Amino acid sequence: MPLFACFILPWGLHRIQAQSGTSAGMALHQVFLDNISGTINADSPVTATFTIRDTVSGTRDRYRCLVTWRGSTSILYDKKSMKIAFINDETDSERDVLLPGLGRTDSKINLDAASVDRSHIRNRIAMELFNSYSRLPYATETDGRHGITGTYVQVWTDGRYSGLYCMTDRVNRKLLGVKKTKDSQVRGVIYKCKSFGSGCFLKTDGTQPQSGDSSWNAWEVKYPNQYPAHVWDPLCQLMDVPWDTTPDQDYPDLVRQHFYWDNLVDLYLLTLVAGVADMGYKNSYLSLQDFTAAQRFIITPWDMDHSFGATYCGVPLIDVNTLMGQSNWSKVIPFRRLLQNPDLGFVTALANRWAQLRDGVLSVNNVSELIYGYADLFDSTGAWQNERDTWNYNPVTLGETARDEADYMVQWYSANHQRLDELLTPYITGVISPVQDDASNPVYDMQGRYVGQYPYFNSKGLYIQGNKKTLVR
Repeated sequence: MPLFACFILPWGLHRIQAQSGTSAGMALHQVFLDNISGTINADSPVTATFTIRDTVSGTRDRYRCLVTWRGSTSILYDKKSMKIAFINDETDSERDVLLPGLGRTDSKINLDAASVDRSHIRNRIAMELFNSYSRLPYATETDGRHGITGTYVQVWTDGRYSGLYCMTDRVNRKLLGVKKTKDSQVRGVIYKCKSFGSGCFLKTDGTQPQSGDSSWNAWEVKYPNQYPAHVWDPLCQLMDVPWDTTPDQDYPDLVRQHFYWDNLVDLYLLTLVAGVADMGYKNSYLSLQDFTAAQRFIITPWDMDHSFGATYCGVPLIDVNTLMGQSNWSKVIPFRRLLQNPDLGFVTALANRWAQLRDGVLSVNNVSELIYGYADLFDSTGAWQNERDTWNYNPVTLGETARDEADYMVQWYSANHQRLDELLTPYITGVISPVQDDASNPVYDMQGRYVGQYPYFNSKGLYIQGNKKTLVR
């Protein structure tokens, strides 16, 4: 469907009174953006006052902030996503804040409009599932979580109702545990693929990045904030790997030299489970904790609105009964080859991971509870009716209740769960052991959580290895 088909005649914004919004113990926080110094846009931040109100206690926390629109596609819609950067009142320097539902302090958050998602929860559900079972192979401040967290709020902008938004943290250096640049020595890097092109398929475009380039070959540097030429070296080297000429028997080892096997399995399973329709390296992050220590790349998912039975334009998704799935991952290095040849071990690892999770966090009952939990929250608080009154038909049709689309999502997931079981069961091995990255020397934290493999694991602290306590200095 062409992009213009998403746009319906604009639906007029109107004022909605901010009520307490509680029912059966459910509540949504309210966010007020006031005292805005100019017209909000995508390029030049404007100052504003950010107030978040707890609708149960009535407590209000107020911060000074900078506001911009965000997103490359979502900015085309009338209801736009926003980026909020918190600043000190007097110095205008960045200020870390702790907001409800986000679990960590940060100086920036996103307000996700989910304009084309008829449910407003697809990205949130997919991310919660990923966070429930996938962890980084090294210790971080967030216990290895690297998907974003989020909580829903209703937003008013200068007294005008703006809609139902998901307030989220961001994928950044702190979340990914990336080593900080020190004394001009770049150690950790974060890249984001921003468009489809040769770079999206880990192919060179015939050019070389130059010092000062923040963008190159469909990619952009998200960390560090300085761009010496060598900041691109890890990505350039990844593109130079002989992916197409390496013999099959050596390919799995080649993949493990540059990626964490568990991360690839967890990520691809997510795209199959949630039916993600618009993801490859585009709509994900590629990070290296410390390339001076010869570590490997981590892939972190991002925008997954187009999932659970819906395309990028919010229309129902045609089911595909194949492990190649709906996403672009099956077309890119290294997934393409790993999926085409089951003898390489990736499909078996995928099947074993599915066998671990299908009756637990990925069960139909668990996912249905997540979906209906949000739908009931929106309906009981009146937030869905507010959203529908303001944004129905702009750009997509919204059901009379949030449960309408939730019913469709649950029906889709139940059918998809059965399809995945049929596809993956033949590849499940007889013994299902914990999936760990090259787990000959697994390392656990003191709570028994897998954090990596020795000697690749190099974070300082007290850990468990080989059933013994080990101090990493």
